[in-house]
Amino acid sequence: MLATPIWQSVIVSQNDDPVPPGLRLDLEEAFRVLEALEDALLAMEEAGLTPGLQDELATVIRVLHARLGLGEGGTQ
Repeated sequence: MLATPIWQSVIVSQNDDPVPPGLRLDLEEAFRVLEALEDALLAMEEAGLTPGLQDELATVIRVLHARLGLGEGGTQ
């Protein structure tokens, strides 16, 4: 399902943004994707797999957190 973007106020340079600019999810979908990415990162960390890929995945998670208005302690 395509939806209106929920993060229009966050400005991220396209050169530094690992999330495709055309990606549009509704809020529920965005949180499901974020949860799946966080679970995958945790599994990779616990298994000690591919540190470089872990870094890339962590970057995508940080960008999604920012776009969703989530800080370290929850919503901002």
